[in-house]
Amino acid sequence: PLPPALLREEVAQLQEEVHLLRQMKEMLTKDLEETHGSKSPEVLSATELKVQLAQKEQELARAKEALQAMKADRKRLKSEKTDLVSQMQQLYATLESREEQLRDFIRNYEQHRKESEDAVKALAKEKDLLEREKWELRRQAKEATDHASALRSQLDLKDNRMKELEAELAMAKQSLATLTKDVPKRHSLAMPGETVLNGNQEWVMQADLPLTAAIRQSQQTLYHSHPQHSADRQAVRVSPCHSRQPSIISDASAAEGDRSSTPSDINSPRHRTHSLCNGDSPGPVQKNLHNPIVQ
Repeated sequence: PLPPALLREEVAQLQEEVHLLRQMKEMLTKDLEETHGSKSPEVLSATELKVQLAQKEQELARAKEALQAMKADRKRLKSEKTDLVSQMQQLYATLESREEQLRDFIRNYEQHRKESEDAVKALAKEKDLLEREKWELRRQAKEATDHASALRSQLDLKDNRMKELEAELAMAKQSLATLTKDVPKRHSLAMPGETVLNGNQEWVMQADLPLTAAIRQSQQTLYHSHPQHSADRQAVRVSPCHSRQPSIISDASAAEGDRSSTPSDINSPRHRTHSLCNGDSPGPVQKNLHNPIVQ
């Protein structure tokens, strides 16, 4: 079936043709009435009648030509209408296919957009996780750096302390070596009643004793040779050189010896040796003295 718009156009054209034919009919009717009304009592001649007939025939021919032209136009319009209808149908089919393609495109675009949004959300979550891991690693690295710095500081302090202790040990060994050189002579002066075959040999026999006992023996020998301790010579008859028993010198004598030391004697080898023997030095020094290491 034809669309309503085309039907309306065709009806309008037919109405125009009918109206034109009615006008032509009215014109012919008027001419005929005029012809009958203008008749004079005299009968028209045959020539005039022929002329009028020729005119009427010409007008009729023109009307026929107009009618033929209108029919041709009508046929042309019908063909154009048919072409237009076919074009409209093709256009409708094309529009429907394009609409279907557009719907598919929109559907695919929506699906792709949703997938992209999901991927972006996943990437954002992964980025947040990586950021947290990065800051956690930075925090751990900072803590490790601080801990390493603290350990380095402690190690430096321990190294410095070890150097100080090594220096003190070297000074103690030097003081011990200095005192060891005078041991035979002081033994001969302090204990004349004892038979001393060879003081150096006795000191060599002492080598298996702890270093602290040797320092105490040197300290006692130094006390025997000191003028202020002449009254205590009888208390040290039994020397550590001849026995492994601890010294029998009294704490009062040691305290008196400490009090008799002047500030100028604090840094002396004898006072340092006495301090090391009485436990005035720190714990690590005593451990090194009890376990001497021959360097």
